[in-house]
Amino acid sequence: MTDYLLVHGAGQGAWSWGSVWGHLTAPEEHPPTLHKRRKANRVHPLDLPGHGADAGGDTSAVRLEECVQAITRAVQREGLKDLVLVGHGFSGSLVAQAASEMEVPPKRVVLVAGIVPAPQRPLLSACPAKTRTAFRIMSLLSSLARQELKLPSPAINGFLCNGMNSMEIVQLLGFFGPLPTRVLKSKLPMETTVLPCPVTYIVLTQDKMIPPDAQARIAERFEGVETVEIESCHQVMAQHPEELAEVLLRYA
Repeated sequence: MTDYLLVHGAGQGAWSWGSVWGHLTAPEEHPPTLHKRRKANRVHPLDLPGHGADAGGDTSAVRLEECVQAITRAVQREGLKDLVLVGHGFSGSLVAQAASEMEVPPKRVVLVAGIVPAPQRPLLSACPAKTRTAFRIMSLLSSLARQELKLPSPAINGFLCNGMNSMEIVQLLGFFGPLPTRVLKSKLPMETTVLPCPVTYIVLTQDKMIPPDAQARIAERFEGVETVEIESCHQVMAQHPEELAEVLLRYA
């Protein structure tokens, strides 16, 4: 039976996977169908250091190495086997790095609009120029105000949740936390994008945070990558959780 470790994007938390977790762990359908879908064994959404339930400290000071260690330790602590390792957004870099370091490689890595730079390059370098410029401006303003950097509501509405209705967005806004700025500026330690396991890249065709053409270029860095498209904004876990869960269950 296949286990899943779900890793959230920057400034988010395990909470972002709630609806997907529900579809992955749902009991038998009623009434029963002729075709029984594949089932996950254990599904573990992870809070990275400084995020979600672990957001008590200074998120901006969290190091990339800490996040990678949190992933590998979660696999060991939870005893996850036959593992599908899933990363959303910036955590695509973290799960790729973790997969390259694990003693027992995962069964598969799935990158959901994963933001992965070329080896030895900063994570932000994988983003379009407009995104990098916006990050620099917001970082400067937050430094002047001596506050941690958080995405403003207009950015969440227009770039992460575009296409979602207002009530869906309102339910998410309060959960977004500070960004791990040190992680985002860090260089990816990997020396190659050749991973010890198959890679699936899920392209989100309506994503304004990292446009689909940029996603496609990232996917091409992984030899033999399987590409799947979902018509969704960046927050696919909230907009189309069942469709995302169905893709993940292909590897159960």
